[in-house]
Amino acid sequence: MDNLYIARQPIYSRDQTLLGYELLYRNSHINTADVDDDNKATLDTILNSFMHIGLENIVGSALAFVNLPTDFVTNQTLTPMFRGQCVLEILESVPPTTQVISGLKFLKQQGYQIALDDFEFTPRHKPFLELTDFVKLDIQNKSAEEIRARLNQIAPYKVKTVAEKVETQELHQLCMGMNFDYFQGYFYCRPQMITQKHIPANKLVVLNLLARLQNPNVDLGEIEAILSQDISLTYKLLRYINSATFSRRKEISSIKDAVVLLGLNNVRNWLSLILMSRVVSNKPIELIVTAMVRGKMCELLAARRKPEIAPQMFIIGLFTVIDALMDRPMADLLDTVILSTPVRLALLDQSGAHGEILSQVLHYEEGNWEKLLQCDTCPELFQSIYLEAIRWADETTKALQ
Repeated sequence: MDNLYIARQPIYSRDQTLLGYELLYRNSHINTADVDDDNKATLDTILNSFMHIGLENIVGSALAFVNLPTDFVTNQTLTPMFRGQCVLEILESVPPTTQVISGLKFLKQQGYQIALDDFEFTPRHKPFLELTDFVKLDIQNKSAEEIRARLNQIAPYKVKTVAEKVETQELHQLCMGMNFDYFQGYFYCRPQMITQKHIPANKLVVLNLLARLQNPNVDLGEIEAILSQDISLTYKLLRYINSATFSRRKEISSIKDAVVLLGLNNVRNWLSLILMSRVVSNKPIELIVTAMVRGKMCELLAARRKPEIAPQMFIIGLFTVIDALMDRPMADLLDTVILSTPVRLALLDQSGAHGEILSQVLHYEEGNWEKLLQCDTCPELFQSIYLEAIRWADETTKALQ
């Protein structure tokens, strides 16, 4: 694989359970060199990622939504594999020709699910609607009336609707009220508008414990002091370490044993995860997964570029969702805890050495490939640490549950 970027964006049901991920991919040479066959370049990118990376390492058991241009629909030799797990997204640029409709019928017969991406209804598109399983509507920069009009156009057809580019809680609530079936975007990473003036005491305690853990000089005594405040934390941490995720000859029965086996930094990071999971209320588990992937990516990227700040970067990645977890503005939350200046600047405006690494991780997560091409980190490194972070987050989530 040559300079392959691949990331994922979650798609949720109405009860905020995970349906699948849309795969965001880019072979960076497409942006920097002449390509004779764009479809061939796209095919290489998709198939290489599936064969070399493994679909299970990108989306687990969830559905994978994959964008397809016209030639992929009309030429079955180009169709990706994994028909039981792939939802083929037909781009809005694909015309409803006889050849395309015939191709869609064949794909349906082969067991693929079909989605129409960024769909705009015209009478010519009726055959598409009769063959598709999902219709994705881009709701960004559209009024409520425009969204309702589009929903009314497709209402007679037996399709599931997906609101895409749902980036705020307000947009999510709007689309919930319009009875969309699924939602795509990072709305769960944004705080809801709130009116209360004070942070609940139990959440404030957790926030301050997390702040203490981000100190790079935290020692075993302080970690034991934190754990002594709540015996359930000790139990959860030890249960996690004794899970099948780790290979060892004997069970771990004390924090000291855990530190000897895993290292103080790892114990601190996992304790932070357990603490964060305690403040989740009416939030999807994917919010914690997102925080874990960000934190691990930040840590791994810093370890290769700026090792001296790597211990702080995991906590910084976790803290990026703390405003969404607590439904408070980030600035207000940071005013309640004692954090180092570099950490605060990274979280508030992504400045400084810490902020630079965080910014690159967020660009990768959101598929802002052009931004990443401007930095001095090779694409292969981004890809490898992203996949390592996903794998670690998935294994850790299972162990924590």
